[in-house]
Amino acid sequence: MAKNIYLYLFVLSALLAVFIYYNSTRIIQDQENTIRELKAKIEKLEAKK
Repeated sequence: MAKNIYLYLFVLSALLAVFIYYNSTRIIQDQENTIRELKAKIEKLEAKK
């Protein structure tokens, strides 16, 4: 019985780790895109001066 509990906990933790990894990489990519867009706006505004 204990073996099954450990197996289920291991599988659950592995799935949770994959979900956290996927979610964090997506958030990082979104932040990088936002940074690129804001840098482009800054360059455009500085060029107008």
